[in-house]
Amino acid sequence: MQLGQGYYKLLDPRYKYPKCYCTDEEIEIAVNVARFVDKELMPERHNFEGGWHRDEKLALETRNKYYADCVKMGLTKTSFPKHLGAELGYDTGGLGLSTVLRNMVYEELCRAEVGLAMEVMHIHWPVSFMIAAKRDDMLKEFGHQILGDDAWMACVAITERAGGANLEDPAFDFRTIRTTLKFEGDDAIVNGFKIWPGTAGPPERFIDQYLKGHLGYWTIVTRDPAKGAEAAGIVYVPPDAKGFSVSPPYKKMGLCWQDENCELIYDNVRVPKRYVLDLDQPGLGGRIIKGYCIGLGRLGVSSRLVGMAEAVLKIALDWTGGRDIAGVPIRERSYFASILGEMAKRVELARNYVLLCSWQVSRPETYGTPDSPEMIARFSAARSFAGNTCEFCVNRAMEMMGSYGYSYDYHVEKYMRDYKIIQMVLGGAQRDILDIAQGLYGPFKWSGMDEWIKQGGLVTEGFGGPRY
Repeated sequence: MQLGQGYYKLLDPRYKYPKCYCTDEEIEIAVNVARFVDKELMPERHNFEGGWHRDEKLALETRNKYYADCVKMGLTKTSFPKHLGAELGYDTGGLGLSTVLRNMVYEELCRAEVGLAMEVMHIHWPVSFMIAAKRDDMLKEFGHQILGDDAWMACVAITERAGGANLEDPAFDFRTIRTTLKFEGDDAIVNGFKIWPGTAGPPERFIDQYLKGHLGYWTIVTRDPAKGAEAAGIVYVPPDAKGFSVSPPYKKMGLCWQDENCELIYDNVRVPKRYVLDLDQPGLGGRIIKGYCIGLGRLGVSSRLVGMAEAVLKIALDWTGGRDIAGVPIRERSYFASILGEMAKRVELARNYVLLCSWQVSRPETYGTPDSPEMIARFSAARSFAGNTCEFCVNRAMEMMGSYGYSYDYHVEKYMRDYKIIQMVLGGAQRDILDIAQGLYGPFKWSGMDEWIKQGGLVTEGFGGPRY
């Protein structure tokens, strides 16, 4: 049975992206990215994980090579402001393209490899923070690395040791952050720990024939946990800063090498005070974390889930078209046809809702800023539905394909491992549902929250650990 041979008009980027949300130019860009995905990335899907034996050297070479290709195609440049790029001497400037297009690009990349889209996003993400903070000085400082032909990776460090999704829970109001920031003269001093950030690692891991290096770590911090969102902020930490260290990468069921997660240790790390994004802008850091890190982060994750769901749908369509029951392709039997139709329906609806939310982002005067509870509810709904769609597609594809479904050669098992990780980042599936409720009729706090705050808002690391 041959995979990848069928053509389905409803999955063609020329037809699947509605022009009520995107322009002809954006569709043409998506078409070009789709060609790159089909020609270059699809045949390499196994190699992104290092093949059956998880060969680290093969995995990193594959990741770095195709990430460098994404850079050369301009995919990491799409969010950089045009006028600042022109000031830096780049003829085309930054591309300054829309949230809609970025999510179209993520969807196409994720049909083959979600980790690659994560790395592209890890450039878009800090650029969006700097734009929101109106930090043209920092954009110009990093502009040559972002707009040039050399490939650089970056990381946003969010999660705290003391709790997984509590930083994303609006009821806590960022009171559980324990990575601290204080000022001393012209320096900002960072202390604390972060877990699960990607793409992370020692600086030398990001230097080879394809990569120029690692830009560094945009780290969520607090000036005072008791003050909640008012004291939360983001500080840039260079990868070679004194006192900054990185653990070996975690071993995971998916995204083993494509998006490496490590523990970050900040031991009296000193950086220039100007690297604090929300410097002299009280409350801005909390709003950027809510809207651009958590909110738009979830929206970006949604398009990745749509891309993986579509890839699995395509595998199921091809497989059921090449296997017969009594001389008839099984996809023409009503039971299988109903499952495939349901998969296609959910993918179509998930994509359109992601694009709707992306379109609304550019109209904050009507729909609200990204940090508003209403828009975070929409972003959360997009990720929730896209995650459920991907879960449905991988489960049903595996059931229809039987033993072939969990066979290494047919890729469904890889999408099953990867999608679950993507569904869980930035708070997870249950957090999405709760934040929809917060946007619908909140804000509200959980029972006992006021008493917890009165007692000092202490957190605990692990079972039986000290409260602090």
